[in-house]
Amino acid sequence: MQPSQQVFDIVVTCADGLEAPLQTELTTLGITSHISSTGRLSVSATLVQIYQICLWSRVASRVLLPIKRRNINTEYDVAEQLYTLAKGVDWTAWFNLDNTFAIRVSVDKRVSVSQQFAMLRIKDAIADTFNDKYDARPDVDSRQPEFSIYAAVGDKQAELYLDLSGTSLHRRGYRVAMTDAPLKENLAAALLYSVGWHEQGRYDALIDPMCGSGTFLIEALLMSCDYAVGLDKAEGQFGFYHWQHHNSELWQQLITEAQSRFHNALERFADDTNLPTIIGYDADAGAIKATHKNLIAAGLQPIISQVMLQQRPLNQLKSGLQQWQSKQALNTPLIITNPPYGERLGDEDMIKPLYQGLGLILQDTFAQAKQAPTLGLLAAHVEQADVLPIAKPQTLRCHNGAITVYFRYGRLITDSTVALIDSFEKKEISVEAGQDFVNRLQKNVAKLKKQASKQNITNLRLYDADLPDFKVAIDVYGDNVHVQEYAPPKSIPPETAKKRFNLALLGIREVFGIDREQVFIKTRARQSGKEQYTKQGGEKQGKFYIVKEDDAYFYVNFTDYLDTGLFIDHRNMRQLIKAASAGKCVLNLFAYTCTASVHAALAGAKSVTSVDLSQNYLDWGRRNFALNGLDISASKYEFIAADTFEWIKDNTEQFDTIFIDPPTFSNSKKFQGTFDVQRDHAALINRAMNRLATGGILYFSNNFTKFELDESLRQRYDVTDITHKTIGFDFNIKKPIHQSFEIRHK
Repeated sequence: MQPSQQVFDIVVTCADGLEAPLQTELTTLGITSHISSTGRLSVSATLVQIYQICLWSRVASRVLLPIKRRNINTEYDVAEQLYTLAKGVDWTAWFNLDNTFAIRVSVDKRVSVSQQFAMLRIKDAIADTFNDKYDARPDVDSRQPEFSIYAAVGDKQAELYLDLSGTSLHRRGYRVAMTDAPLKENLAAALLYSVGWHEQGRYDALIDPMCGSGTFLIEALLMSCDYAVGLDKAEGQFGFYHWQHHNSELWQQLITEAQSRFHNALERFADDTNLPTIIGYDADAGAIKATHKNLIAAGLQPIISQVMLQQRPLNQLKSGLQQWQSKQALNTPLIITNPPYGERLGDEDMIKPLYQGLGLILQDTFAQAKQAPTLGLLAAHVEQADVLPIAKPQTLRCHNGAITVYFRYGRLITDSTVALIDSFEKKEISVEAGQDFVNRLQKNVAKLKKQASKQNITNLRLYDADLPDFKVAIDVYGDNVHVQEYAPPKSIPPETAKKRFNLALLGIREVFGIDREQVFIKTRARQSGKEQYTKQGGEKQGKFYIVKEDDAYFYVNFTDYLDTGLFIDHRNMRQLIKAASAGKCVLNLFAYTCTASVHAALAGAKSVTSVDLSQNYLDWGRRNFALNGLDISASKYEFIAADTFEWIKDNTEQFDTIFIDPPTFSNSKKFQGTFDVQRDHAALINRAMNRLATGGILYFSNNFTKFELDESLRQRYDVTDITHKTIGFDFNIKKPIHQSFEIRHK
């Protein structure tokens, strides 16, 4: 039998969870394997196949040749049992006195034995074997031994192996620049196998919107360019060079062939367009620089001009991909990324919004695609991945270093929910004793639908106590309805009020053809003191829903508070702020859930500062930022929990655009412990104008129906009443729900 045809029973190891991708990879090499246990595949391989695994495997950790095993009893001295196991091997048949060796031990956490002592006893056994025969022993070289012995100690069995790989195969030579918590190279390769990147022609592009130091991009390119990752270690790091079965001529032949395949692929891809499109974005300029350096270190410089690398935050992903699609179609892209999670993000509350936002942005980007792209994403907790819009998702539990992570992948769901205003069709509905209400509601919706569709508006007011017997306000938020019942006057018996309200609810469900679960109810009464900040449903937090306004997404809550988190009547005002924000320093006072701040940030504001007394609302605002792919860790976005009067008095910055939308009344440390918009607005605006830059603009708005602007403000500043501009088509301009003003320095 030729040496290259001799078959060896070996064990190929990998990180826990990567057994299936490793098996896939070995199959591509024509090698049959079966998963024997966690992190281990059993393989019967020829010498050529052993070399191929060491040279080509991107997923494997080590290639081990079994030497001896025995059962152990953990109730007795485990170290001495290991000595006995090792002493039972004739080590003189494996290597010579002039060879160096080293021992590496892995101990199951259930086994009570010192790893260092276990290693020492195995070394003693090897030394004693040589001393018994030659009265001499070989030297130990822990750095670069000629023979590396690996011992695996389980709770029932101990095994000794010759480590043919000699070093962990996961290490690559290209990582010269790092970012925080980088993705392990073998993990990236395994995940690429999981989604089928290795299958010829399956994808025409790979997109990593949060590429970090570029591990996914580089591993994908190396795979496409037929690069044998073991070439990095071919000069002397493998453990089989002094093995008695090593064939140096055969090994050199395989190395030469691998080098040729890589260089031929580089030449081919440098001259034509067969290389899949590779796109890497990251909000951090340092990450893009690191990726560029690593691409060069990986030997990919000949094709680096074909790789699209840009500093681009997540909120600009859509525009970036649209620019690319105008040049080259992305028909079957793979979107794969390792977003910030856990310690990397610094705030776990922001992870779910970040993942939801990524899903929404991708859905929006590929809404018109003929074929839905494949999406793959890592998460620290499987629940985080549950928010991703993936059809028939598959999940792989694995590890990135010491961190357990979950890889969720599958086809992106591009079909989005149709908003109620868009799906509405007028129809015959009969509701006894509530027909007038149904008719009025249908008339209102039919009238508003055309304008809403023209302006792409899906959150609007449909009815506001139009009929005296049905005193409710009805708003739609996407595919949900928010109903506010005005407290009835004392002249109306409670039973009558309740009956009318139930008729209204029935009519709403009939008009829109929706279930009870899509209708949310609140009773609106005058709030005083701290009541406006009190949860309506007690301490238990209700569910948050996502709605879209223009190009922004917002969380709304229909159950916990009187207001939902998005003031529909300020829709036009938010558009004015958006238009006045590009390249500007923006200040949002009484920021609430920071919806205006989000619009300013998405418009490209130089900085956005949001100030509110409530930390709860600011946290809500930060989640809104994350939902829109805005980097909340960026210094240009500030969320300040403070009394507005105190903060603006002490602040010395200048702002180009300021928005003030104060409550009609609230508790405050100033002004006898309360804030009253009519009484205190002049002092508030004067202080804010001190912070307004020359040529800047201040927008002031409030919902006090009897509000009158202080005349001294008109005398001191250039004031324009813009209420007519900010009242939406779904509100009554004759009875404005708010008043708003544009104020500038004279």
